[in-house]
Amino acid sequence: MVVAVALWLLVINYDDPVIMNSYSGIQVEILHPEALTDQNKVYEILDETDVVDVTIEGKRSVIDSLNKENIRATADMTQMTDVNTLTINFSTNKNDNQLESIVGDHSVVKLAIENRKEKHLPIEVEVTGTPEEGYIVGDVTTNQNTVRISGPESVVDTIASAKCSVSVSGRSSDISSTADIVLLDKKGNEVVHENLTANISSINVNISILEQKAVDIIYSMSGVPAEGYAVDGDPQADRTAVVLAGRSSVMETLNNLVIPSEVLSVTGKSEEFTVQIDLNDYLPAGVQLVSPDGSDFNGIVNVYISVVPLEDKTLDVPVDNITLLDVPAGYEAKITTDSDDDDANDFVSLTTSAIGHYYDGVYATDIMGEVDIDGYFQSANTDPSEGIYRIKVDFALPEGLSSKAVTYVDVRLTEKE
Repeated sequence: MVVAVALWLLVINYDDPVIMNSYSGIQVEILHPEALTDQNKVYEILDETDVVDVTIEGKRSVIDSLNKENIRATADMTQMTDVNTLTINFSTNKNDNQLESIVGDHSVVKLAIENRKEKHLPIEVEVTGTPEEGYIVGDVTTNQNTVRISGPESVVDTIASAKCSVSVSGRSSDISSTADIVLLDKKGNEVVHENLTANISSINVNISILEQKAVDIIYSMSGVPAEGYAVDGDPQADRTAVVLAGRSSVMETLNNLVIPSEVLSVTGKSEEFTVQIDLNDYLPAGVQLVSPDGSDFNGIVNVYISVVPLEDKTLDVPVDNITLLDVPAGYEAKITTDSDDDDANDFVSLTTSAIGHYYDGVYATDIMGEVDIDGYFQSANTDPSEGIYRIKVDFALPEGLSSKAVTYVDVRLTEKE
C-alpha cells in the first residue's frame, strides 16, 4: 500500500510539477492615501518603487492559469513606517491559496513627504506675432484672471508666474481662443510635477484687432479777446496729427480729431497763453491713441495762442480810389468837400485797427472804396433829386485790417443838362 501511494505521488509530480514564473512592471496600488492627504501633506514615490517585478511559485497548472492582470500589489498608507516606507503586499485574484509563494524584486515603496502648499497667481497673457499691416492689438480680455495651484511646498515655491500665449500673426479681425496655462519659475523655465495640480488648465482669451489711421487734429478758438486786443494767427500746437486705432466700422468715417472751440476760449484775454489738452478726452468711443514710432506719447498736447494789442492807424485814401456806383439816370455825381461845392476833396481819412505787422506793405493809395448811391436812396425810401448827400464808403481792406468807424463822403447830385 505504501509503495502504491508513493508511486501515485511520483506520477502526479511528474505531470504537474512546481514551477516559477516572473511578471514585470506590476503597478503598486496605494491604499488609503487620505490617511496622509487629510493632514494637508503630499507624497512623492521615490526611485520608481511603486513598480515591481513579481515572481510566483506554484504548480504548473496554477501558474499557467495566471497572467499579469491577475497579480495585485498593494501598499497601505495607514501602515507607513517611521522612515516613510510602505510594505508591499502581493496576491492574485485567482487561485491565490494554491500558490507556493509570491515575492517581488523589492518589498517596500519609498516615499518623500512634504507639506501641501497653495498659491494664487495672476494669469499673464502673452500676445505673440504681428497683425496684418495697418492693424494693431487692442484690448485683451479673459474669462479668468487667476489660477490656484497646489502641490509640494518645495515645488510650489519655485513657481513665479502663470502665463498663456496667443498668436495674432497676420490677423485683421478679432480673435477668440482657448489658451493653455503654463507655470514658470523665475528664469522662465516651465515647472512640471506629477503632484502639482491647478483649479484650471486653460482660459478663454479674446483679443480685439484694431485698424490704424493717421488723422489731422483740428484746433479752433472761441470768444473775443479784451478790448483793444486780437488773436495773432492760428493756434500753434506741438502736435497737429495723430495715429488712432479702432474698429474698422468706426475708423472708415473718422477723418480728423476735432477739439471743441470752447476748449480754446480767448474771451477777455490780453496776453499770450498756453492750454494743455488731453486728446484722450475727445476720442470717439472705442478709439484709442497709437504711438507707432515707439514714443511714450500719452495724448497730452500744448496749444499756444498769441494775443497782442491792436494798433490804430489813419490812412488818407485818395478820392480817386473811391468809385461811385449806380448813379441815378439823368444825374451826375461827384464827391465834394462841402455843400458849397468848393474844391474837390483830394483824400478821405480812414481810421483802421490791426495787429502791427498787418500794416507792413499797406499803402493808402492801394486801398479802394465804393459808394452805392442807388442803395442810399432805396434805404432812405426816397427818390433822387439834386443836392448833397452824406453817404458811407465801403472800403476793401487788406487782410487783418478793420475799420474803427464808418467813413462818409459828401456826394453832390446834379441833373445832366
